[in-house]
Amino acid sequence: MDDSIDRIRTEWARMRPGLDTAPIAVLGRVLLAAKTVQERADQNLADAGVSRAEFDLLSQLRRSQAPLRPGDLTRGIVGSPAATTKRLHRLAEAELVVRSADPDDGRASRVSLTDAGRELIDRVLPAQLAEEAQLLAGLPPARQRELADLLRELLISWGL
Repeated sequence: MDDSIDRIRTEWARMRPGLDTAPIAVLGRVLLAAKTVQERADQNLADAGVSRAEFDLLSQLRRSQAPLRPGDLTRGIVGSPAATTKRLHRLAEAELVVRSADPDDGRASRVSLTDAGRELIDRVLPAQLAEEAQLLAGLPPARQRELADLLRELLISWGL
């Protein structure tokens, strides 16, 4: 059975027979899968009033044992320091996070969840995980673990 990536590779083989399109077989599927997951997640998160990037920041704070510096949050997500600052400003306006003075550095701040931020994560995360489980339901659990192991190996090889 062919998928859209197979069709793309077939078209390239017809147009450029000597071109090695093997990377598309993996990375094209990873990107298409990521896009699909992102679209589904975006809808659930939009219903909760946050973007995926904001949800990632809130999740990182929820997993943390203590308030985090904005720079620590930036290292834990995909994005720039400026983007993190913008997202934190929006989350603070929504009263989901609060900034406080960093006790170790008077020029810096620490960010922590408010009760509302904690409640949002605790309410939305189970729905997110259920959606992701549904997306993976086409693979038996053993194949899901195999895929996770392969992707982990790839990410480690990239230093991520």
